Amino acid sequence: MYRKKSHISDHIIRKRKAVLVIAVITIIFSIYFVGSGFIKNPDVYIHDYTVSANGTEITIHTHVSSPMGYIRKAVVHQQHGGHLYLDFYSAFGGINGTIGANNVYTLPLHEETYMIGIYRNTDCYEEALVKDKNGLWQKAR
Repeated sequence: MYRKKSHISDHIIRKRKAVLVIAVITIIFSIYFVGSGFIKNPDVYIHDYTVSANGTEITIHTHVSSPMGYIRKAVVHQQHGGHLYLDFYSAFGGINGTIGANNVYTLPLHEETYMIGIYRNTDCYEEALVKDKNGLWQKAR
């Protein structure tokens, strides 16, 4: 009889360990899949763009230059002194996740804005679009 109790408690302990291991693995994967959507993506480029007739909005079509990854969100980091700096965030779902992925974004433009920069590295933005002296937008060279 004592032997059976020991066998039963060993079984319960093994079950609890298995549940604990599964819970830890689930938490790690959840952090990975959700956490990836909060990482800035430095490999974004503007493929195409259109400016509204009144010049208050710009719609940009983006792509990722690396072979893996999708964009989930475009955020205005700062718009000041004629510069508009954009941050792009990776989609949820891991390295090549597509959850929430989008590649077309409409953003506000101030009248004095003449340069749009894209996030490349910590506090480093690259010119992507510039407004010429005639007021027309074009890709930076």
